[in-house]
Amino acid sequence: MDEKTQAINVKRRWGKKFALQADLSGRQKEADRCRVTSSAAGKSEICPCLRKTKSTFTGSSAVKIRELFAENRAYLNDEVFTPLKDIDAISEEKAQELLELSDNLAYTETLEMVDVRLAFFIVNALEPYYEKRGNREKYIHCLFRREMLAYNVGQIFDRGRLTDALAGRYRGYILACAEKASVFLDDVDGFAALPDKTQEKLLNIELFRATGYERPYYDEQLILRQIGSYQRYIRRLLDPAIRKAAPNIKWDKQLYSAYTYLMDVQEFLDWHETPDFILRMLDDAGDQALALMKKNGTTNQRDPGAVLSSKKAIGFYRGTTSFEEMVQKYVDWETESDPNAYDQLNMSGNVMPIVFVQGLCREHPEKIESCGGYLNAAQQRTFGYIRRARDKGAYNTMQRFIGYMLDYYIELDHGIPFKTYFENLMIATQPTLTIHCSLVSEISLSILDALMQKRPELLAGVCGCADAEEAKARTEEIRVFLKECCFLHDAGKLFFLDTINQFGRKLMDDEFALIRLHAQMGYEVLQKRPSTRPYAKAALYHHRWYNEKGGYPADLSYKDEPDAILYQILTCADCIDAATDSVGRAYSRGKTFEEMLNDLRRNSGRMFNPDLVALFDDAALCESVKKILNFERERLYNQVFGH
Repeated sequence: MDEKTQAINVKRRWGKKFALQADLSGRQKEADRCRVTSSAAGKSEICPCLRKTKSTFTGSSAVKIRELFAENRAYLNDEVFTPLKDIDAISEEKAQELLELSDNLAYTETLEMVDVRLAFFIVNALEPYYEKRGNREKYIHCLFRREMLAYNVGQIFDRGRLTDALAGRYRGYILACAEKASVFLDDVDGFAALPDKTQEKLLNIELFRATGYERPYYDEQLILRQIGSYQRYIRRLLDPAIRKAAPNIKWDKQLYSAYTYLMDVQEFLDWHETPDFILRMLDDAGDQALALMKKNGTTNQRDPGAVLSSKKAIGFYRGTTSFEEMVQKYVDWETESDPNAYDQLNMSGNVMPIVFVQGLCREHPEKIESCGGYLNAAQQRTFGYIRRARDKGAYNTMQRFIGYMLDYYIELDHGIPFKTYFENLMIATQPTLTIHCSLVSEISLSILDALMQKRPELLAGVCGCADAEEAKARTEEIRVFLKECCFLHDAGKLFFLDTINQFGRKLMDDEFALIRLHAQMGYEVLQKRPSTRPYAKAALYHHRWYNEKGGYPADLSYKDEPDAILYQILTCADCIDAATDSVGRAYSRGKTFEEMLNDLRRNSGRMFNPDLVALFDDAALCESVKKILNFERERLYNQVFGH
């Protein structure tokens, strides 16, 4: 069964609709009521854990969700992690089962990623297994999958822009796979004896060698290596001996891909003084791609709108295309895309034009006013498209585009505030995160109310208040500020939540390292725009310990911040909800409130402000928080994920 057929079958098995109807924190009702689709309820004979993937939260109570996650954790432990500890001992049948599981977890053709990191973990173990047994076809399949998955995992880490060491590891995997594949390509006779599908996989491995040199920033030497890699691949494709050895390969299609991917290098050259000889290479590649498009049409080829836009972009960097012509080409690309289609090509055409126009305007701010009408309309249109992505079962594919939108967003004076855009995006696409932030808000307000009643002097300086009396007089203002801080404190997670909490499994080491960056990431994205800047420090500080000897980001001191006590309240509330939640944090058993209260007291003066911990000696505060955890959480989960 090929990967495309597998993808279709999985979607049939696990499709089911449910409505996101919660009125969370009074946010916009249109986002609150967005619909979420997954695939048909049922079990897979290959991987029962996939029952969670997009349909676990289907009319289930929080109790049922916890049960499903526990079942999935048990499956993964017994059927995946334990066998892989001694992989040489497993049978061929078990290896095939694991390989099929990996293929089902991440579809390279549809780009619909269920759990790309777990898929990589499995295939990374199976590659040497098949190499030792001399099974060339499955070994090459593992190389192909390992390279594709390494690229996708690396892209996830690159979203953070703070993870080059982690992302670099996966770029290294890409280059290693390509070197191993070269052995087969260099042996023309051996290459000729392979099945057509395996030959094509080897060629694609060689094509994607170049992605091992990608970086989220400009480096001329790396760019030259990347270009050299594409040129090497093109020479392979034009080699008469290789062509003779694989007569059934669609060589024009392979060449078209090579030239269009080479053109993509321009995305990494934006706004830099790029040597003209590089731009000439890319321009020539564009000419070749357009010639192949004219010769063969566009069937099964990359989005012609993207290709034409890339050609214009190269012209812009060479000075032969004006700013206005560049913008118009992006507008044309968007216009030609179907706003109701969620395949990879149309998704790119509905999102990337506005991203690129915002990027151009960011580097040429004098042009923002002239583009304001388009930007405002496109922001609204693109948000609607992203919001509907879950309805179409396409959210995982959409995830990387969301990162681009957050990075490149331009906040207009008379447009959508970034805060509104961000909050609605989170509500529409991350319901579990939204519930967590809402519960943290409620818990924080309960703690603040107790503090205002018992220790108001600790609020001096908060929101500019001179003393306790002024703080009391401005209670509502402080409550609103704290509530907004809480709702936005996990902003950084929006960049990579698709990589964690998969079917309730535990985080792998590099995933844990990634998620620890969300505080810095949240700060970076919030502080860039006026509408979210007041809340940026809440995102930055909420995982830092009270004694400043632990937590993250490391080496960070904030006790002199006037709003420090509010951030410390947020830290307490965040830990209380996270530790007691076995639904949204389904990779762990949720603690009882009493257990968490003991943790608070044990870590008083260390992780938590002792003055805040002391407030929990009051039974009224404990009862208030317990009510939120026991009733409000269940209500929200059932409201959001129920029928």
